[in-house]
Amino acid sequence: MTSFTPSTFYLSLRADFENFLSQQATAFPADETLKIDLHCHDKNSDIPDELWGRLLRLPETWLKTNDLVKSLNRSKVDVITITNHNNARSCWELEEQGIDNLTGAEFTCHFPNNELSIHVLTYGFTREQEAQLNELRHNIIEFARYCHRNELVTVLPHPLYFYTHKNKPDIELLELFAVLFTRFEVLNGQRGYWQNQLTRQWVLSLDQDTVEAYAKKHDLNPFDFNEAPFHKSMTGGSDDHNGIFAGRTGTLVHIPNLQEKLKTQSKSSLILQGLREGRTAPYGEVGEEEKLTVTFLDYFAQVAINMEDPGLIRLMLHKGDLKDKLLCLGISNAMQELKRHKYTLTFLKTFHEALSGTKPALLTELGVSKPFKPVIKSVKKIAKTQRKDPDQFLNVIRQAVPEIFHTVTSLFFSRLNEHLQSELNHQPIQMNDDWVKRFEVPTHIRALINGSRNSLGERSTPDDMTSLNVGKLMDQITFPALACGVLVGASFTASQVIYNNRTFLNDLADNLGTAQHPERVLWLTDSFCDRNGVSSALQTTLKAIQKNDYPIDILTCHPELKSEDHLIVMEPVSQFKIRRFDNQAFHIPDILTLQRIFEQGGYDRIICSTEFFMGAFALFLSKAFSVPAYFYMHTDWMEFINRTTQLNTHESDRIRRMLRAYYQQFDGIFTLNNDHRDWLISPDMGLEAHKVFLTAHWVEPTHQPDKKKKSANKQPTSSSSTCPILLYAGRISEEKGVFDLPEIMERITKHIPDVKLIIAGTGPAEEQLKMLLPNASFTGWIDKKTLYMHYQHADLLLLPSRFDTFGCVVLEAMSNGLPVIAFDEKGPKEIILDNETGYLVDDPEQMANKAIKYLGNPKKQNAFRNNAIERANEFSAEPIIEKLLGDVGIHTQ
Repeated sequence: MTSFTPSTFYLSLRADFENFLSQQATAFPADETLKIDLHCHDKNSDIPDELWGRLLRLPETWLKTNDLVKSLNRSKVDVITITNHNNARSCWELEEQGIDNLTGAEFTCHFPNNELSIHVLTYGFTREQEAQLNELRHNIIEFARYCHRNELVTVLPHPLYFYTHKNKPDIELLELFAVLFTRFEVLNGQRGYWQNQLTRQWVLSLDQDTVEAYAKKHDLNPFDFNEAPFHKSMTGGSDDHNGIFAGRTGTLVHIPNLQEKLKTQSKSSLILQGLREGRTAPYGEVGEEEKLTVTFLDYFAQVAINMEDPGLIRLMLHKGDLKDKLLCLGISNAMQELKRHKYTLTFLKTFHEALSGTKPALLTELGVSKPFKPVIKSVKKIAKTQRKDPDQFLNVIRQAVPEIFHTVTSLFFSRLNEHLQSELNHQPIQMNDDWVKRFEVPTHIRALINGSRNSLGERSTPDDMTSLNVGKLMDQITFPALACGVLVGASFTASQVIYNNRTFLNDLADNLGTAQHPERVLWLTDSFCDRNGVSSALQTTLKAIQKNDYPIDILTCHPELKSEDHLIVMEPVSQFKIRRFDNQAFHIPDILTLQRIFEQGGYDRIICSTEFFMGAFALFLSKAFSVPAYFYMHTDWMEFINRTTQLNTHESDRIRRMLRAYYQQFDGIFTLNNDHRDWLISPDMGLEAHKVFLTAHWVEPTHQPDKKKKSANKQPTSSSSTCPILLYAGRISEEKGVFDLPEIMERITKHIPDVKLIIAGTGPAEEQLKMLLPNASFTGWIDKKTLYMHYQHADLLLLPSRFDTFGCVVLEAMSNGLPVIAFDEKGPKEIILDNETGYLVDDPEQMANKAIKYLGNPKKQNAFRNNAIERANEFSAEPIIEKLLGDVGIHTQ
């Protein structure tokens, strides 16, 4: 398991709220207290507020009333209420059955002239009043006034969560809430600690002076809405839609002389009076995202089991944006395809039943193949706990759901990897036209599933994704793929619901001066300990972060690397190797664990350094938690493609468009040179100028030599018996320009026959370059300490690359007093001061000529060495990182 310690913010928030709940649990004498879950739903919540639910004709739940009642009784509530949306049908049905219950409903109310909806729990009304309330709910002011006149009890549930129709609400909205209501749900079972704690603190801030000031500001009389408008009370509710957690969170109602009053009054009437008088306290558990995740898991299972075709014409004629309609059409088709996979449907049904305590059927258990036995084991544990030890149910959920996800994810990626490797062995993907076409998808989706075939029924030649035989692949991975998708989708939706109005929460915390979320960056990368420039730069960055305790943690995924201060290492669930990059392994993290780390780590923004898995996960977290995500561009992939392939203009343009679509998903881009920045904000890429930030690298001070000592010890080459030494350091690959070195060395040796060339590094072109440069010394990969020794003993660094976005090797060399000759391109030209710390040239001939002149000028060598060190010292960690933090909105001063 990945080792991770939650942030101080999260731990203190949790401890404070749990202490509050402990105090509330003993607020009233046990023999004068009744329990009720004031907020739960069943099948009569059949018209959802969400547009997608209405488009797809999906109710909020299929839960039968009797099943909800059983769940509430299992949680030992004293009185039942069912608060369905805009109706009390379930309460009336229970009343007809002679079951004592508190009549209630959750009305969706609106503010006049404002596209904003809120929910209001309302209790104690008659059938006639229910109809009137549905008429008045379109004006929340009149709704609240009517409830007060008719002595109806109202509670504002989840006060910090409401429907805004994509408009951002102002916290002034809470001022109206403070005037209109006196009872607030400060413990919602489907919200996390932060939201519940903020609600509680806000309610505590509502003293008489504050409420009177709000009333005056909005020209309202608080006594029009409440008999005692300055006495605020707190309640709790499970907000349960599936009967899984019903009654585990709720409200304690104090009834003085309870036993005596029960002789003449019903429990429901006593609770209603207790609510009117504000004698309440919340009880129960905060589920964080686990409860909501399980709720969405169960909901999806029921959708898969129960959903019917919504009808194409009806869907398209329904009000709503075309985008929403098309997405719902895709969901409908996906559900119809899912219904074809009986194994997956059986699992979903089994999981759904386990959440209500029904253990898997014997035939189902026997029919499960060996790789999926751990899944059934976890499902059985869930069912058993729900039946026999419900107090531990949430803890078991926290353990079992990640176990299920880890099992199916491992199987999915292992099978996917096996299939792709098999396919690629028969049809290897090359970096050419064939490679680009693999990114195309046929418009006929069945062709993608079944594979493209000619008139004789034979598979056609590879021209798009159908050549990978997706149909065959899906036969192997359908269940784990669907299971992974369902789990990830449920977890994503849970986080998105909880943090959808994050800006509003931040504003409220600032206004209250408490529970303010820390400003902290999680920096994601696929590469940290590999032999490449990205890893080297990030390792240097980590040391500066650790030294100055910056609010940044770097997260990577690796099977052997260990976590340390400001470095989080996740264990991979699987890995891929890409032959094009020296078989470099890309490790795949557990996305559910990554979500937990992000939330409990107290992060509120993301930086990502690599486009592969972590790039996708960065965008996932950004959307799930409503936080900004920034991309740090170490590599110019467009340049890489152009220099390592023979793509024509149209093929290259397709890659550019894909990169543009990808980078535009981020809230900002960090780049390392002005040329790259100009390209990113040009029409070719279309990024907004204010979202593209310049940054830089630096060299660790511990490696920088004393420039005076360097100058004294290094004797001019021309007067020394030691042969002049030229150095190339970096990846030995075509895009790095290494095949210019033979021509350069041939020109130099004509004038300086005893010159030596050292090549430090490894790469795919190493063997070919050895044949072209038989007299050069190849060191292979060497550690930083050895590399810096080469810098200090060499006379000149040659950098024939036109690909480097920055050129860490340039800065490293110069920090060790080694001048550099490089092409006048991108990153190097922004570091090298031409004719002061080295030379900027246009071609190999110029590079050779400058080297010859430099090696023959001892006076210039001494000056260049000193200048190189001074220039390198201008790149230091503190100002670079502090500027980066400022660009993402964190100011350290």
